[in-house]
Amino acid sequence: MLKPALFYLLFLVSCNTKRSIPTTGLSELKRCSIDGSVDSVYCGFRSVWENRSTRSGRKLELYVTVIPALNREPGNTPIFYLEGGPGVAASKNAGFFADKSIPYRKDHDIVLIDIRGTGKSNPLNCYSLQFDATLQDQLSEMYPIDAVKSCYDSLSKRADLTQYTTSIIAQDIEEIREWLGYKKIQLFGLSYGTKLAQEYMRRFPDAVESAVLMSPVVMNSKMPLHHAAFAHAALRQLFADCKTDLLCATKFPAIEMEFQKLMERGREQPFVVEHTFLDSTRKQVIITWDAFQSKIRSLLYMPVKQRVVPHIIHQAYNNNWRPFLQLFKESPTYDNFIADGLYLCITCSEDVPFIDTNESISESLATFGGTYRVDQQRTACAHWARGGIPTDFLQPVTTAVSTLIVVGGKDPVTPVKWATAIATKIPGAKLIVIPEMAHTFDGLNNETCIDNIVLAFLRDPQQAQLDTSCLVSMKPPRFKIE
Repeated sequence: MLKPALFYLLFLVSCNTKRSIPTTGLSELKRCSIDGSVDSVYCGFRSVWENRSTRSGRKLELYVTVIPALNREPGNTPIFYLEGGPGVAASKNAGFFADKSIPYRKDHDIVLIDIRGTGKSNPLNCYSLQFDATLQDQLSEMYPIDAVKSCYDSLSKRADLTQYTTSIIAQDIEEIREWLGYKKIQLFGLSYGTKLAQEYMRRFPDAVESAVLMSPVVMNSKMPLHHAAFAHAALRQLFADCKTDLLCATKFPAIEMEFQKLMERGREQPFVVEHTFLDSTRKQVIITWDAFQSKIRSLLYMPVKQRVVPHIIHQAYNNNWRPFLQLFKESPTYDNFIADGLYLCITCSEDVPFIDTNESISESLATFGGTYRVDQQRTACAHWARGGIPTDFLQPVTTAVSTLIVVGGKDPVTPVKWATAIATKIPGAKLIVIPEMAHTFDGLNNETCIDNIVLAFLRDPQQAQLDTSCLVSMKPPRFKIE
């Protein structure tokens, strides 16, 4: 009997030379279990130079997952899924893509790469920034200087932090494509992953058959310059939606005024709250305005969480802080969803250095977030290494690659105008706006609608028109009233 890996290799070679994976790639991958299930999924590591320019010194082991297509039809190009953050590991999605009921792997191999600095690829997690011993710690500032310095000193012992940038990551992906033997790939990027996808298309256009950019980021994003303004616009839209919803308008008729008053009080002095913990002890918790507004901004990323925001604001305005504090854990917590070290490597090289002080003040004027986020990241980047970027990196990407762009009409961080700007530089790009989607579509009805549209595009990227009639059924949940 053939060993599983060898059988898979021979099967690919015999029925589809376009997608064949040579022994050099597959032989270094092993069958692996996803979420405890046994399936024909392959995982392993690819060794690359940390410093690609010198090709000397430290090597990195990049973690790669290949989820084979269920149907081995010739010509179906693999999907390389690129995660967001920056700092989220693509392998976190392995269980989703490996699920045989999920349509993506039906006709396409799925390749997940933990890009350098994430997941199992020399992760640049910052314990000093990502661990919170108490509830109060979770309400502290985003980048305390001592914690940033501690993180930098720790990571510098095992990483050259100037070598973790989008352009270098794009080169990693190209090496892995060649190693696996794929002649053409299809890119599927989410949020920061769309920035990586655009850079890859710019550098390696002949390797890309098509691309899907969901909640896309412009190359000259200057993150987090626009966070305050975009979130403010999204919150205003949410308030407007509340006014047109009978239950929400009845329960929270003065929600905008309440938020304004709450902001005035919070900016004047922190809120001091007597909180009863789960163990029945009562302790004083201090909530600054920036702690409150930062959490509200994060809730705007998903439709399902947007719908609880008026309730939280109303209760806080009436000095009931329990709904807000229940958003946090009371026990010690280590949040490693995003590798903060990689986030700083990328933003301190590609975004923050290009933000002008006057521009920041002007951009954030009259928003509920103010300049807090920009100030925090500037402070952090002052104590972080800055990597180099290509001279044309910040320029829009113009490409002949067939591209589908999907964006939410209520996105608080990558708005429709960004998606439109990207589409104007890509001839023939298809732009789809999902009216009720935020940064993600979590919580919307009929989520499979967008999956079907994406798959239809991937099957035939050149088709003149996509059937988007199902988008009207993608509705958000009801507002939380009690």
